[in-house]
Amino acid sequence: MLQNHQPQPLQIISPHVVGDPFFPTVGQRRDRWVLERTLGSGGFGTVTLWKNEETEEEIAIKKCRLEGNMSQKNCKRWQIEVDIMKRLKHENVVAGLDVPPGLESLQDNLPLLAMEYCSGGDLRKVLNSPKNCCGVSEYEVRCLAYDISAAVEYLHSNRIIHRDLKPENIVLQPTGERTMYKLIDLGYAKELDQSSVCQSFVGTLQYLAPELYIGQKYTQTVDYWSFGTVIFEALTGTRPFLPNSPPLQWHNEVMKKSQDDICAYFGNDGTVKFTKKLLTPNHLTKTMQKYFEDWLRQMLRWDPKTRGGGMSNEKRQNCFLLLDRILSIKISNILYVEANQLISVPVSSQQTMQELQRLIEQQTNIPVNDQDILLASGLTPDYNKPASQCWSEPREEELLVFLFKKSETNLSARKDKQLPLAVQYIVREPKVMLAYSEQKKAWAQSVYFCQEQNRDFHRLIGSQQAVMLSLLRANSEFVRLKNQMSAEVGQMLARKDQFKESLELDMSKYEDQKSEGIRSEQMFSKWEKTADEIEQYDNLKGYANKLDQDASVLQTRIIELQKSPFARGKNYTHLADCEDKAKILYGELRQAGKGNHRNNVLLEHTQMVDAVTKCMVHRDKAVSEMMYHISKICQCRAQLNQLLPDIETCCQDINAACKQLVSHQKSRQHDIWNFLKIAVSILVV
Repeated sequence: MLQNHQPQPLQIISPHVVGDPFFPTVGQRRDRWVLERTLGSGGFGTVTLWKNEETEEEIAIKKCRLEGNMSQKNCKRWQIEVDIMKRLKHENVVAGLDVPPGLESLQDNLPLLAMEYCSGGDLRKVLNSPKNCCGVSEYEVRCLAYDISAAVEYLHSNRIIHRDLKPENIVLQPTGERTMYKLIDLGYAKELDQSSVCQSFVGTLQYLAPELYIGQKYTQTVDYWSFGTVIFEALTGTRPFLPNSPPLQWHNEVMKKSQDDICAYFGNDGTVKFTKKLLTPNHLTKTMQKYFEDWLRQMLRWDPKTRGGGMSNEKRQNCFLLLDRILSIKISNILYVEANQLISVPVSSQQTMQELQRLIEQQTNIPVNDQDILLASGLTPDYNKPASQCWSEPREEELLVFLFKKSETNLSARKDKQLPLAVQYIVREPKVMLAYSEQKKAWAQSVYFCQEQNRDFHRLIGSQQAVMLSLLRANSEFVRLKNQMSAEVGQMLARKDQFKESLELDMSKYEDQKSEGIRSEQMFSKWEKTADEIEQYDNLKGYANKLDQDASVLQTRIIELQKSPFARGKNYTHLADCEDKAKILYGELRQAGKGNHRNNVLLEHTQMVDAVTKCMVHRDKAVSEMMYHISKICQCRAQLNQLLPDIETCCQDINAACKQLVSHQKSRQHDIWNFLKIAVSILVV
């Protein structure tokens, strides 16, 4: 049976107010340590932040309150928590430390708990941020899942069940590479006896496994349910099962779900709907969304015996193995620029580029031989190397591969993202009054829509940068070859003129002596044919001149593109401004709905609709201009790729002509020496 208790949530204290009479006030000193602020306060006690004036070291001190209901048994359990915290050593579990000299004086009958201080706040603060109202980024949720799964598996290997895994008990520690997520609040709550379980978890029932609701015996799988719930909320911005329902209704409804259902919500007709899919919109790629749905179906099973997927042959829980596999999969994110379509394709180390291209063809209908693939650097992949070259290590700033069609250089036809249904409704009816939860949903999706337009435009900027880098890189080789062609055709003509002058002299001398001297009509006929042949070199000169003129026109166009505001990183902030406005409005709505006031929140949607409609107007203008600019770059690339083989062929023809001139010269010299030999032999006779 569910137990009903009054909530006693953790209170966040202002840096200038300390709510615990057992602690000195902010700014007071203990030896070299200064009290910076109170981090949190609740029924269990107070956590404060202290800073060493000499070393700049920061440390969190947790002090248990000695209240009337603090029995001797629970005092002993507090001591156990302190001992456990000092014993645990894992990078994703907040470390327990020795109380530094100078702060022991804060201690009374119960020991203090000194802990490493994590300066990034807790996950609740992250999830409450308006920018995360529809979930955090894929990169951040990957980091969160990786870190907390490692922490939970470590605790379970030490026969410790957390039992109170929730966003408030996950803290962030910025590091040089990325933000680390760590578990806190271990020991005390899980050491309580079964009769006080629900009371110790008041205010966080939404994260508790069902068996803890009703006071049944439990195992480590209670942490799987809580962990899955936290990840679902991080992915979507909301908890998975009827997040606004009271506990009794929640339990009675959610227990009806099938094993693989990972979400429950109220439909338009007021009935509870179950689904095996994640809520949308969210910030996951389609491939990663499917993987997380598979994992959540293991974590959110109602039956604790099957939750987590059981033990594997490797003596690890299948849920941890599955998550490891998911997070280790290399996924290439490819933006098909013209269609504004993001394709996410898993790639293996053995997969060839040809195999990747066939997968791209399946999703885009672009034939393999018409695919123009560019890396973010502007380089074209090496088609003799594995497809993994189109993958990059996940990071906060996404790195995409860009896909164009070789046969299409006019990119004006681009598919825009549609408004989410809830946003469509308030755009049609901006003055309609909605219940707070429905309004919050519509406004959250409005924020997401504005984020999506801004993100898509930045992806478009990335595609412009990639294709421009590709053009400039190809242009360097193009200019080199063009200059080589111009120089070599000049050298060829100079040699040709010298050869022609020499040939004409030889032919003239031959004509002068043939009436009384030696005759060789065959030799002279060959020389005449050679004279005709070298005259054809002027045609090669004309062709080279035409290519040079075409190349000069192309160079002018490329220079104009480089001078474009887009190429110079035009500072287009209108979409970001719309996103910021939507986030501010959403934050104000959440602020108005805090506490017991949400039932009285009745706001028009006019301002949010204005932000959304302005976002669409600015998007259409910005995208149209950018697509036109990209089209011009693509047209230059196409023209360059068309001219480049012609210039290469022309250079080859010039080289062949020069070799032919040398051959003609040798042949004529051979003829002359033979002619001279004959003449000498006649004179001797």
